[in-house]
Amino acid sequence: MKANDRPVSHTGLHNRVRVGRMAPILGLLALVAAVALAGCAGPRYATEVRYLPPTSQAGLSCLQGCQTDMQACQADCQSRRQSCIAGIEPRVDAAFGQALHQYEAERRVYMRERQYYQLDRAMQFGLYRDPFYYGYPASFWYTDRFYDDPPVPPRAPSRDEIRAAVIDRECNVDCGCQGAFDQCYIGCGGQVERRVICVENCDGEAPTSRIPNNPTQRDGTE
Repeated sequence: MKANDRPVSHTGLHNRVRVGRMAPILGLLALVAAVALAGCAGPRYATEVRYLPPTSQAGLSCLQGCQTDMQACQADCQSRRQSCIAGIEPRVDAAFGQALHQYEAERRVYMRERQYYQLDRAMQFGLYRDPFYYGYPASFWYTDRFYDDPPVPPRAPSRDEIRAAVIDRECNVDCGCQGAFDQCYIGCGGQVERRVICVENCDGEAPTSRIPNNPTQRDGTE
């Protein structure tokens, strides 16, 4: 008997078959765990703002100036946004070209993986030999399937979506109009009250909490 004609031990193969049969169970357990974690999402908060106007006539007249300044700030901010959008197309083209290049690379990988998958399905067993059986005849193949699921094709980029993302990143900036208005409001004798409130997943949460009136202080909530 030649060295390479030794009887094949099926212990390792049986172990792999058991592992293969357990794969759906392990996948189901992972799905159940993911659903359980999603159900344990924490509470989400928002900041509620209330404006208390001054009681004097002079203070109320002062607020008119705050409102005028607010409108002027917003108009200037909108004008700058439109100017930014007017010159955004070259950056959109560059971002879209980069996304297309990435898509083509991912598509080539997908096409190769799809060919392997189709061949794997046709042959009904995996294309890779188990290292445990190194040295055995070439006709002995690892019988667990390597491709359990078909490869997922990449999603082609959308220029409209990329354009919206570039505009949001580069043109939708905070001009500080609201903060300036709040400071002006307080300067006229009014009050700006803020409190943190729970807006989602609020079971068992503590009552709403008061935070300082200073409009420039950030509370870290949405």
